[in-house]
Amino acid sequence: MTRHAPVEALTAWNGHALGEADWLLPLPPACSRAPDDRRQDTGPTGANPGAALADLAARVTRRLRNGRGFVVIRGLPVDGRSDQECAAMCRQLAASLGTVRPADSGDLITVADNAGLGKTDLALALHTDRTPAPRPPRLLGLLCVRQAAQGGETLLASGHTVHNRLLADSPWALPRLHQDFHFGRGTGFDRLRPVFQRHGTDLRVHYNRRGIERAQHEAGAPLTPDEQATLDAVDRILSDPRTVLRVPLRPGDFLWVDNAVVLHGRTAFTDPPEPYARRCLARVWVD
Repeated sequence: MTRHAPVEALTAWNGHALGEADWLLPLPPACSRAPDDRRQDTGPTGANPGAALADLAARVTRRLRNGRGFVVIRGLPVDGRSDQECAAMCRQLAASLGTVRPADSGDLITVADNAGLGKTDLALALHTDRTPAPRPPRLLGLLCVRQAAQGGETLLASGHTVHNRLLADSPWALPRLHQDFHFGRGTGFDRLRPVFQRHGTDLRVHYNRRGIERAQHEAGAPLTPDEQATLDAVDRILSDPRTVLRVPLRPGDFLWVDNAVVLHGRTAFTDPPEPYARRCLARVWVD
């Protein structure tokens, strides 16, 4: 019988216990030039923007690997740029962190007709991104271009904290969560994956309650009452205000999340009236 051990690392955090210093990384002055500007002149300060961006990428990587599993870069130059230019800037900076997945229509997140839940103004439950096969992305990046008129706060929660709380309060749920569930639907999706999966000393987390329920049903294996209770135990922890960190992203804030450690979601929001532009985030996935 497998014995489940708690995660003892900075990635096991509770939102109520974190302050800005735990997750905020102000954009260094030498990086104030847009990342898609490739000029290498040092400028009046003598700083090399290319070297400064490389140093910033290294600092972000350290925060993701050895810190809380997420970080917000504050101060990217989005003012005066089109949504498409902001998306390009987002992808250019992302390229310094790994292999950027190909662009698609989901790169800019605004409210759209006949779109998925992510492109509505409704609340979005805490989850990890799944994306088409062969595997979920390693990193998720979200650049805030415009805020909503009201609401739209980003929600974050530590999957490692969820695991530790289950181990302490509902250990009966863990064996099933370490077994495969169907995730997502549609051609090309990686459809079998456990919620918790050990890779050496690392614990990877993959969770999307809505995606699991729909995929299990489509696979002809709807969740049993015991499996429903297991996922309910996860959701009880994710609904605890002490677990969740609420981050009101500002224009120019660039959130980076380790997609196998930290779950993300959002509160419902209201867009400003016409002719003002709608809430907009630029999204990028990195392997």
